[in-house]
Amino acid sequence: MSRAATEDGEAVLRAYVDSLAARARPVRVVEKRGVWHQTLADRALRVLTLNGQRRYLSHYVTTLGHTIYVPETWSAWPAWDRYLVLRHELVHVAQFERWTAPGMVLLYGLLPFPVGLAWCRARLEWEAYAETLRVTAEVYGRDAAWDPSLHDEIVGRFTGPDYAWMWPFERAVRRWIADCLASLDDDARR
Repeated sequence: MSRAATEDGEAVLRAYVDSLAARARPVRVVEKRGVWHQTLADRALRVLTLNGQRRYLSHYVTTLGHTIYVPETWSAWPAWDRYLVLRHELVHVAQFERWTAPGMVLLYGLLPFPVGLAWCRARLEWEAYAETLRVTAEVYGRDAAWDPSLHDEIVGRFTGPDYAWMWPFERAVRRWIADCLASLDDDARR
């Protein structure tokens, strides 16, 4: 039985947010609308993607250092979905801790290219999307993590304007997904 079917999502989410705030380096969750650099990022992404990414402020969650910026509709999202996204974003927090802010700017934003072949961004995002698949299986059950529509959504993020076409090789992304799911199956058998 899935975790979502047996536990109260709001209680789990509250406990998780509290654990983020209690870390040695606390992680904050902040609404992004009205934050000057998030508004600037929205404008820059609209230009960079020829208006392909126009939902940055309204639909996307962004992590910078130890702050997770959420859209203004965040509180209306189902609790389990917010929990899942925060688990994904905590991977990015760990990346900031490992690579530092200047390192993340270089890796995530520039190498080898900012658009089209952003291999470093793709690998950093892949770490987080692997967590998304793990948590999806944990919270909603195996079938949800193996749902082709979820895979299509992930592929679209990598190959489309959401992340500035960071890795336009659909087969490679689908292979990453398949490898991650095989690993999850292996872990479940142990």
